[in-house]
Amino acid sequence: MALANPSTTRFARLVALRRWLIPIFLSALGFGYTLWENVLRDGRPLWSSRVLIGFALLGVAGPALTFLTLTYATRAATAREHAEQERERQRQQLIALNTIGEAVNQSLELEEVLNRTIDYVLDTMRLESGEVRLIENGQLVLHTSRGVSAEFVATESIVPLGQCICGKAAQRGELIAVEDLDRVPRLERAACACEQFRSVLSVPVRTHERVVGSIHVASRQPRKFDAADRTLLTAIGYQVGVAIEKARLHAQLKALNQQLEARVSERTRELLSAKEELVNKADELQQVLVEERRVEEKTRARIAHDLHDGVQQLIIGALFETQAARDALMTHPETSAARLADAQGLLRQIESEMRGAIYNLRPVTLDTHGLVPALRECAASLQRVSNIQCDLRIDGAPQRFNPDAEVAIFRIAQEALNNIETHAHAKYVFIRVAWGVRDLHMEIVDNGIGFDLSEVSQETRTHLGLIGMRERAESIGGALELWSRVGEGTRVIVNAPFEKREA
Repeated sequence: MALANPSTTRFARLVALRRWLIPIFLSALGFGYTLWENVLRDGRPLWSSRVLIGFALLGVAGPALTFLTLTYATRAATAREHAEQERERQRQQLIALNTIGEAVNQSLELEEVLNRTIDYVLDTMRLESGEVRLIENGQLVLHTSRGVSAEFVATESIVPLGQCICGKAAQRGELIAVEDLDRVPRLERAACACEQFRSVLSVPVRTHERVVGSIHVASRQPRKFDAADRTLLTAIGYQVGVAIEKARLHAQLKALNQQLEARVSERTRELLSAKEELVNKADELQQVLVEERRVEEKTRARIAHDLHDGVQQLIIGALFETQAARDALMTHPETSAARLADAQGLLRQIESEMRGAIYNLRPVTLDTHGLVPALRECAASLQRVSNIQCDLRIDGAPQRFNPDAEVAIFRIAQEALNNIETHAHAKYVFIRVAWGVRDLHMEIVDNGIGFDLSEVSQETRTHLGLIGMRERAESIGGALELWSRVGEGTRVIVNAPFEKREA
């Protein structure tokens, strides 16, 4: 431990040394001054009252008061020195406790914790020997030691509870200190005595609930373990007990983690097997989806052809008939002509709507001329109806390919343009179709208001059109990418393989 303040110590020694000399000097000075002042100079007799009062005040009372003052100062300085020494000792103990606490909590490995503990304890208490034992199966098992012989480690590796000093400390859960083994007859042949230890101190290592072991330190020279030493080692025992409990819990946790990893590995294999099965089921479902699209498109084509060959011909015939009636009815030209003109206008409107319906069901151009002419018609229709400028650029040589793939690509473009017309508030749309050797790349870009992709991804039920576009692309072995940002428009990219249609 560090010493007290040197200035305080020097002052106490100085006062203690001079508390006799100063009063004696003052007494001699008082007697001399009284004799010289009253007897030698004034000629008063030695027994006169003034001389006696001078002797009493200057020769006795003054020096006595000075002696009492110096004695009080000496005691005060000594008390202050002891108080500072005690405070310094307590400070050093707190530092030692904090250091040991940090050291033992730096690791969760039990043996490392115990080794750090005994090293710091011996260094703090300035002792040369010590050991840490833990209770296992009702016995104290030696886990780490310093300053003992190999024979001691071999013969005393296990100590039953209640035997020897460390066994008794662990069993009773209380500190045991022996400051001189030579003065305790029943311990003359103890293992500690055989190691030539003279002073030993053993404290239990405990958690909040129980005693888990003991810390045993020893000195080969007689040593008095004062209250500070005992308090320090007891506090260390509590700290180490908590650290040991944490280390044991960590070891148990590691074992549980290993078991969990084994179970996770087993479950992972099962999940991989289930995943393979799901992939097979997904392939089957994909085939079903492709077949469903094929049937849907065939149905649309049949309905479109029926409308084209049946209803549209009848409407055109009705137009010719009404025109002929209009030309023949000359007797009531004003009334008949007006009515026939209205009927003719309605028929033309019906014919226009029927054309739109036929185009939406299945563009005839797509079947007869291919994807590029059908996209031109779709872009022209968007520009005519919505006044949105629509540019179409074709890179590479257009080719006819698998009808199902053609229909899927066209429907994706049609859905994208419908979304632009309905939601984007765009003024310009750019469509690019690039033909590769075995794949097709289509890109549709608008300058509309855009949207938040994260919100759209979370609200799948209200954005079925986007889901349908993605499913159509995947049904032909392709992929669809969507980019959009609020205020910056939207970009739809489709990449799909194709096989050339045989002539």
